[in-house]
Amino acid sequence: MKTNLTFRSQFLALLTAVLICSHPFIVVAQQDSTEIQAKLDAEADINKLAWGIYGFAGCLGVALTTAAGAAIGETADTGFLEFENTIRGGCFGFIGGSAVVASLIVSYKIIPPPERFIGKSPEYVDVYTDTYKSKTRQLRAKWTAVGAAIPSAAFLIGVGFATATNGSSN
Repeated sequence: MKTNLTFRSQFLALLTAVLICSHPFIVVAQQDSTEIQAKLDAEADINKLAWGIYGFAGCLGVALTTAAGAAIGETADTGFLEFENTIRGGCFGFIGGSAVVASLIVSYKIIPPPERFIGKSPEYVDVYTDTYKSKTRQLRAKWTAVGAAIPSAAFLIGVGFATATNGSSN
């Protein structure tokens, strides 16, 4: 009877040690699955077309403020080097337009739908929210850059075409 009791206490001690040591692995596995779910939800929730349009409009807005700044700089009468005033005005317009566009894009709040947290632990909510916000910011930046690349590429192609056409006519 004494050996049976000793075996039982050793078994319980071993079981307790295994359960205590395996708990961190379970938590890490749950955290990984939470992060994966948050990333998938962020991909599904983002409106790629809208962020592409924001990037497109932002690029055009920066181009307009740059042109306006250059035009204002051109009218500045410093007595010498008006070309520098044009460049300086264009740079100020570019920086101002870029700051406005960047602040508009960054100011959009990222809030995951609250119904996804019904019956979830506070740890789950924290991990999910952090991962969701991070992935959403990454996707917004990506699709805004894609939208901004379109008018930039069109401008470069147009300049190249105009240069090639002008060069062949001479």
